[in-house]
Amino acid sequence: MRVLDRVGLDKQDVRHMTNTEFSELGVRLVNRMDLVLRCDQCGETWAPQLDSAGKLPFDYWVCPARCNATTASRSTAASR
Repeated sequence: MRVLDRVGLDKQDVRHMTNTEFSELGVRLVNRMDLVLRCDQCGETWAPQLDSAGKLPFDYWVCPARCNATTASRSTAASR
C-alpha cells in the first residue's frame, strides 16, 4: 500500500492553512469563519459551497474566473 507523505490541498483543513499556503495558490483568505476567498489577480471573491457530506469541493481555491487554475494545479502537483 502506498502512503502519501503529505495530504493534498483538497484534504487539508483550511482553518489551519497559513497565509503563505494560500498565497501559493494565488488567493487570500478574507474570512476564515465563512471561508471567503479572494483572487490575487482579479480581486474576485467567492465562498466555496460544501458538498452533501460537508466537505469542500476538490478545487475550492480556484477563482471563478480561473485566474489561478494553472497556479493551483502546480501547487497540488508539488504537494504530492
